[in-house]
Amino acid sequence: MLFMDIITWEPKDNDEVTRRYSEWSWPDSVEVISEWTDLSTCRYVAVVDIKDSESYAIAALPWKDICHIETVPVMETSKLMAMMSEYV
Repeated sequence: MLFMDIITWEPKDNDEVTRRYSEWSWPDSVEVISEWTDLSTCRYVAVVDIKDSESYAIAALPWKDICHIETVPVMETSKLMAMMSEYV
């Protein structure tokens, strides 16, 4: 299932987040669709395909002490519109 992670951190932690990210990689069980860095603040956005809750936990746990992680289930709008046409 596709999820969008919106990850934020305090400016004082920027160097530590940058250091960790440079040494970290997504678990093999998570397919990264795309990643973006907000150039104006301490925020990172990723769209990922996660197969199960264990994969999510493995990806999120190393960051929970320094980042706020908001995870949102998402679907491509065209797919949603096709589904809705069947139900409306």
